[in-house]
Amino acid sequence: MSQRCPKCGKILDDHVLMCDECGMVLNTNEIILDENGRYHWIYELPMLKSFFLLMEVWKVILMAGAIICFFMILVGLIGGDGLEAVTGALVALAIPLGIIFVLSLPAYYIVTKANNGIYTVWFEMDEDGIDHTQIKTDKAKALDVLTTLVGAGTGNLTTAGAGLMSAGGGSLYSRFHNVRKIIAVRKHNLIRVNGRLIHNMVYVDQKDFDFVFNYIVQHCPNAKVKE
Repeated sequence: MSQRCPKCGKILDDHVLMCDECGMVLNTNEIILDENGRYHWIYELPMLKSFFLLMEVWKVILMAGAIICFFMILVGLIGGDGLEAVTGALVALAIPLGIIFVLSLPAYYIVTKANNGIYTVWFEMDEDGIDHTQIKTDKAKALDVLTTLVGAGTGNLTTAGAGLMSAGGGSLYSRFHNVRKIIAVRKHNLIRVNGRLIHNMVYVDQKDFDFVFNYIVQHCPNAKVKE
């Protein structure tokens, strides 16, 4: 069977999820099972209405800052600085972290505009694991490169870093055998699949949420489950 792209009119195979002519995302609300037993689906997330994506970035920054602060305090205590080591470490990190948080807002807006306001993800899932890959248009890639060049040219490493990460497209694979915790966040259509080193975010429409969640749970023998 075949289907027609609603944007450019190209005739495509029925199982195709994205038009290879114009990049139009197709079948966004359907989970497709291919001949190899792999499930495929696409999820589109409005970025300006989903600031928890930005909060995920902030969480990583805070965790990195906490680790650096711990080692700074430890070195200071070993050196005999006592309370001054704690105060000095907190002050030394507070200002740069504050600057990073402020700069992350325009950086997030730039990334949002580059993706036309939509975070589009292609998921592939089978008995071994699940792959989360961001789908990007040619325009988005071009804007990401521009963002990177502008950020590097002005010495703004935060903007340059945001551009580089976004231009990379982003692909994250979680092997079910290594998953240690599964968390269902139904209000965000989100399933967190966390391993020791890899923390994946799986998005799925409400009508298919239970199917995907139960499939992941059944194939993760070492995981604790939280709903």
